[in-house]
Amino acid sequence: MSRTWRRPRAVPDDDDQKYREFAGLTNTLSPKDFGFHALAVANNVIGTDSKRFVTRPGYALFRAGAPTTAYVLGDNLYVVESGALLRLASATDAHSLTTGLTGTSYSWDAINGKAYFVNGVNAGIVWNDNYQPLRVTAPASLSITAPAASLPSTVLNFGQKYDTALWRFIATYETADGRESAPSEVVEVWASPATPSFNAAVPVGYARTNVYCTEPDGTSFRLAGSTTGGAVTLVPAQAGRELTTFGTSPLPDGVDVIQYWGGSLYVSQYFAAENTSVIWHSKPFAFHLYDMAEDYIVVPGRVALMLWNNEGLLIGTTDSIYQYGDEGKLDIQVNYGVVPGCAGIVTPESIAYFWTTRGFCKAMPFENLTEKTVGMPPGLWANTSMVYLNGMQQLVTITQGGGSPFNIRS
Repeated sequence: MSRTWRRPRAVPDDDDQKYREFAGLTNTLSPKDFGFHALAVANNVIGTDSKRFVTRPGYALFRAGAPTTAYVLGDNLYVVESGALLRLASATDAHSLTTGLTGTSYSWDAINGKAYFVNGVNAGIVWNDNYQPLRVTAPASLSITAPAASLPSTVLNFGQKYDTALWRFIATYETADGRESAPSEVVEVWASPATPSFNAAVPVGYARTNVYCTEPDGTSFRLAGSTTGGAVTLVPAQAGRELTTFGTSPLPDGVDVIQYWGGSLYVSQYFAAENTSVIWHSKPFAFHLYDMAEDYIVVPGRVALMLWNNEGLLIGTTDSIYQYGDEGKLDIQVNYGVVPGCAGIVTPESIAYFWTTRGFCKAMPFENLTEKTVGMPPGLWANTSMVYLNGMQQLVTITQGGGSPFNIRS
């Protein structure tokens, strides 16, 4: 019996499944221009390092809820839900660290095994099951009095003033972990230079209150007394260490972007009326103390991203991108901006990768990685991270909202 003729089946060649000159996703050119060497549309697929395509891995719900923010530090996952900061040990085991957080736009950074955050209203530090405020306020007031009839008998010494001298006093708070606040306003008291003691009253705050005083008509403040309550007796003759926080202020209000770089914490505060941002940087390794008269950078627009890199600090506003170097020079890179959110990551090689209104960029040197080949809706909010999966290193951005893609072919 005869058989129906069939066309011989070609033996598949494994190399034919590979795009040797694969250009990735391209929508700035006509598909006729790139043929089979690129994709015009790619949904739920991943282009691998070996120039193949695989189905994007799926996902499963970890925990139901409506988190305002989420941050991973080591093996710990921190989220904020309904104003409560939680550490999620598992999907069903949530440890509450603090409540009453009211900000909605969170910025995070990790320093020495601790996670620091600001949100325009609140600022805090978390590690394991611990939380403490980042902002340490200064004492609001200080009252000083000299005890009555406290002057000792003194042998006359011609050339010494025995009537009055100007004593100066100042107070600080100290936290349980040893951070000392910026000082209160200076209080000046006229009293005999031979006064042996003074009484100080300060509103109770934090773990301890320290009160410093000068010598009669002096200018150097030294620790004269400490208390865990609101009152303390000061003995100037027993004054010890010198005040080290003079001239500083607490963390400014309203900061909403943070970044650690060069031993200091950089925080950004936006002034809408002037459309200007001020970036304050803390005293070295004292992230709660700021010299607001000296230590700041001013940039036009609203800062949405700060990332350290191999040449300094990258500053991205909603209008432009700058590089700030060790020598204090601020250089503009491009006249387009970044999307608010946590839209960048730094690799172990100290290269910053970040999402902008024109796609992915890196620094330094600055380079736009996608502008010439693909235009994507930048979103109104973005979060970017480096993902290591199946031997591949991938830059992944999640966006919220739409926005107009730049230079897309229509």
